[in-house]
Formats: sequence, structure tokens, C-alpha cells
Amino acid sequence: MASLTGCTGGSGSNSDRETFRFGIVTSLSGPLRYGGQVTKRGYDLWKNRINEDGGIEVNGNRYEVEFTYADAQSDPSTGADATQKMIDNEDVDAMLGPYSSQVPLSMGPILDQNQMPCITGSSESPELWRNQHEYLFGTIPSVNVFVGDVVEMLLSFDPSAETAYITGVNGPFSKSAAQGMRAGAEAAGVEVLGYELYPADADRSSIISEAQSAEPDVHLNSGNIDSNATFMASAQELSYEPNGVFQHYGINTPGYKNAGDAAAYTFGATLWLPQAGRSGGQLWGDSQTYADQFQAEYDKLPEYTEAASSATGVVYQEALAELGAEPPLTGDEQTQLISILEEITVDTFWGTIDYESEGENYHNNITTNPLAIQLNEDLDPEIVAPADVAETEPTYPIPSWSDR
Repeated sequence: MASLTGCTGGSGSNSDRETFRFGIVTSLSGPLRYGGQVTKRGYDLWKNRINEDGGIEVNGNRYEVEFTYADAQSDPSTGADATQKMIDNEDVDAMLGPYSSQVPLSMGPILDQNQMPCITGSSESPELWRNQHEYLFGTIPSVNVFVGDVVEMLLSFDPSAETAYITGVNGPFSKSAAQGMRAGAEAAGVEVLGYELYPADADRSSIISEAQSAEPDVHLNSGNIDSNATFMASAQELSYEPNGVFQHYGINTPGYKNAGDAAAYTFGATLWLPQAGRSGGQLWGDSQTYADQFQAEYDKLPEYTEAASSATGVVYQEALAELGAEPPLTGDEQTQLISILEEITVDTFWGTIDYESEGENYHNNITTNPLAIQLNEDLDPEIVAPADVAETEPTYPIPSWSDR
């Protein structure tokens, strides 16, 4: 692989630095700023926690962590420029990736050209891993992998659904989620009565009316948080009442719950909740301990993306300890770090993280088991499947609008 002289982050230009320096490009402004803040909170909590412990331990010595942020402004081109500037000017040892998939898609070639390790704790598009970028890793499984599994769980409730209608916003992330939904429905032997991808600014009323005329047992939809909340408000307004509604993303977020009564009883997918009962690894011994510290820091419960972003930091600290190199890292040490990330398996409060080293999920962690959840009447998320970790039975069919 070609090396750009003078552009690699591990040039060792600041040889007396005694901290590990991470560069972070994420969207702190623009339409994706909510997600950018999600990643920032997760990364920052890891940094604060590891520094409270004295830093990352390497060969018996500890080195604190420092961050340098750059704003991708919700734009892939801006994110690519920010990545190049980060590598050229900030002398970073490694990078942490952004929210959404479009920005890291633009970052991948730059990371490879500059041999700069980067792990994203947020992005879920399968296209990221099909491109097989050597220096880019992802902690959250591809959306098409885990959504299909959750949909298959949902469609196997008793009484089981026989028909489904699938819709989604026509963007890389939501389209992949919709494809995962269709795969899950087909795996469950459920007839798909309709499959429609629509523009983000489309009128939901016409989309819902068309689905309503098909009378499916369940409706599966994919979009961002605001889009999904708007979908439910429109469904309530039009008295659209399938036996169940599944929204892939964000049903336990404040933005989705702004839909009020319309949000109750929605089914969703997640990879982590505080009550998931996962344990192991450094800094946080279990998922509830992490959630309690996050709540104390930010006065809110963590979303799964926030937790994954913090867990990504734990992966770095274990990989750097195994590397055994003091900061700043040289280019050769950054390349060695890639080899370690390909081989390492890390137990964390978020679950076990093990990046694939080949195939269509190259450098994506697909080992974390997904959870099917449902909002109760108070809009609290409850795990309803798989059976070995379920907190309660699903409410299915869901109550009619008039009975809520």
C-alpha cells in the first residue's frame, strides 16, 4: 500500500508527547448533529473514565488520552476534507469515526492512503465493509445483518404474522435496513404485500394510505428518528391499525417519544440496553454500571450507539496495550495496530467485540446479538425477544388507537 510521505499521522514529530492522541471527525452541525452528539458523548465518557484511571496502561506505564474534534457538518465531502487535515496537521495516533454512514464512506480511501487506523462506534451501512478499507473498522453490526434477525423474531410471535408491508426512506442506511427487513420476512415465511422506498421529505399520508389498503398483519418501516416519529403520528391520524408496527431505529430516544401516544407499543431493534445483562472487560464491569455512570454524566440514559462508542474506546485501550508501544505511534506501529485489531477479541459491558478479517463484513463486528424491544404504554423500552433475555411477553396484537 502506498505511503504518503509527510502525511502519515505517526510521523513521530512530537516525540516527547506522553498522551495517546485520537482524532475524531463527526457531525457536530447540520442535519446529523443529533447523531454527532451521540457519538461525542460516548467517546468523551470513555476518555474521561480512562483518564480517571490514569490512562491506557502500556508495559506498566499509563498514558492519558486526548481528543481533537473536527466537524463534518453532516456532509461527506466536508468530512473527507476534515479527515485529511486531521491526519496532516494534528499528529494523531488513531481516529474514532462519525455518526451515519455517508461520512465514513468518504473517509475510507483517505484512511487507507495515509495508513491511519480508525474505528467508528456508530455507522451501520453494509457498504462500508463491502468496500474493504484496510484501516477502517466498525463496532456496530451492519444494519442488514441485525435488523433481519430482529424482524424474524417479531414475525414469529404468537399468533404469528402471515403478511407484512415494508417501507423506508430511500437513503443508504434506511435502504439497507429495509432490505434486512425483507430478508427477515422471507426467512420467517411471511408474505410481503408491499415494498416501497420513499424520499425523506415525502408526504407520509399517501404512503400510509397505500399500505392501509393492503391490510398487512404488520408494518415494517425504516428511517431516522424524526422520520419515524412523523410516520407514527400520520398512522394515528389516518387510523392505520396493523397488528404491529416495527421501526428499526431510535424508538427509545426522546425524539421518537415526542410522538406521544402514537409511539406506544412500537416494536424496535437495538443492540444494547442497560438491562441487557452483559458483563466483562475493563472500565465498566457490566451494562448497568455503564448506564449509571452515563446517567450521572449526562442526566439521561445512554442509547446503544453511545454505549458502542464508549466500548470502541475500550477496544483501543486493549489493542494499544497489546501493541506495547508508547505514544506517539510511528507509521509502522499504526500498521501493527491494524493487525492486532483484526485478531483481538474484547469482552465489554456492551458485548463481545470481534472484527471480521475477510468477506463482505470485512472489519465489521457482527458478533453482538440484537434484541427485539417494545415500548410499553409509558414509552419505556422492554426486551421482548430473544426468549433467554426477554423481560416480558410482547403486547401483540397491539391495542387499537381508541383503546390507548
